Order: sequence, then structure tokens, then C-alpha cells
Amino acid sequence: MVAAAMAVDLGTKALAVELLAGGVPQSLMPVLDLSLVFNRGISFSLFQAPDPTSLALLLGMQVALTCFVIWLALNAAEALQRLGFSAIAGGAISNVLDRFMDGAVTDFLDLHTAGIRWFTFNLADVWISVGVVLLILDALPIWPHRAGMPGGLAQ
Repeated sequence: MVAAAMAVDLGTKALAVELLAGGVPQSLMPVLDLSLVFNRGISFSLFQAPDPTSLALLLGMQVALTCFVIWLALNAAEALQRLGFSAIAGGAISNVLDRFMDGAVTDFLDLHTAGIRWFTFNLADVWISVGVVLLILDALPIWPHRAGMPGGLAQ
């Protein structure tokens, strides 16, 4: 899961850089455009890292948090937890590699509605979000392994 998430994300980022280099957004759907942006901060471009020192600090924090998520994935007791943490780890590693290579994370999916631009993101962000949803689902008491029933998703 981790390798697949990384490969898909890094591949689509490379494709976006090649196809969107002219800076002209391409309409994909009524609420989604393809638009190339390089994010030097964290999510939603917060806490920009414009100089080498702040970039090193941001990379260090990202690597530490990513290592923690990998540790959680390796030590997860339930299959849905492992899948969720693995999706998060794959997206996180991909963004770390992207930032390490270019000093910024490549974003290209531009979400908008009614003339309001919400945010621009990439598939690593999608993997991370899917992982969080899987962890939330795993925490709900509707799953057989949470209700004390034998079997369930743990096997």
C-alpha cells in the first residue's frame, strides 16, 4: 500500500509538471481544475519555508512524523488500522520526497465551487485523507472486531 500510494502520487506529480508547465489551468470537472502550484509550506500553504533553514526544519518535522506513522502502521493490531496508517504513510513519504527534491510539494488538483477557490492539493493528500477516514471507520463500534465478535476485519 505504501509503495503503491507513493508511485501513483509521484507519477501524477511528474505528469502534472510536464503537462501543466505553461501555467494555464485545465478544466477537469465543473468543480475541479488541473492547475500547477508549488507549495513551500504545509497543508493549505501554511507556514511557508522560503529559506534553507526553515526548509530543513520543515523537512525534519515531516520525516519525524512520517516515521511515527510508519511505526503505527507496523504495530497496528487490526487490518483496517494497518491499511489506514499505510495510506497515510505512503502519502506522507511521497510529499517528503517531493519537498526534498524540489524544496516544495507539487500540487495540481484545484478544487473550487461558485467562483470560490478552496485549495489545491495532490494525490498524496488524497491518500492521507483516505487513511484518516479508514482510521475513523476502524474506531467505530460497528465493526465485528469492535463489538467483541470473533473474526471481523482483524483476520
